[in-house]
Amino acid sequence: MEKLIIERDESDFYKLEVNDNGDYIEFDLTDIGLPERMIEATSKIPEIDERYTNGVNEVITDENLTDVEKAIKITEIENKFFEEMNKTYDAFLGEGACKKIFGGKKSHSQYIKMLDALEPHFEKMHIKQQKAKRKLADRYLNKDSDTL
Repeated sequence: MEKLIIERDESDFYKLEVNDNGDYIEFDLTDIGLPERMIEATSKIPEIDERYTNGVNEVITDENLTDVEKAIKITEIENKFFEEMNKTYDAFLGEGACKKIFGGKKSHSQYIKMLDALEPHFEKMHIKQQKAKRKLADRYLNKDSDTL
């Protein structure tokens, strides 16, 4: 049986080591959907965090709930928060990225801190993305005429 083999140019990828086990996440800088996924995720993350914070505050200030009921409701809110954050981050970092980065740990602050930690890498990726676009343009533009 034949296999389809598509060669990769490693310079078109931005690799980021995410833990002490040598696991990486990588970004295909030639993927035109990457910036859209990054923008969508970075706008969703603060919204998810705000819903989480508001939900927890509502439960804490609800005088009709016992301490046990509050703990149960807060746990439900936290689990939904972790699920939404994992889904949002994995949508642009790649499936299973949160598992690689955090292992099984669940902490509110880890998700918020990760966005800040990724910021300098977004800038580096943008620079490398521009190089990848120039390389593609050079490859496919007809240099002998003004037409594509």
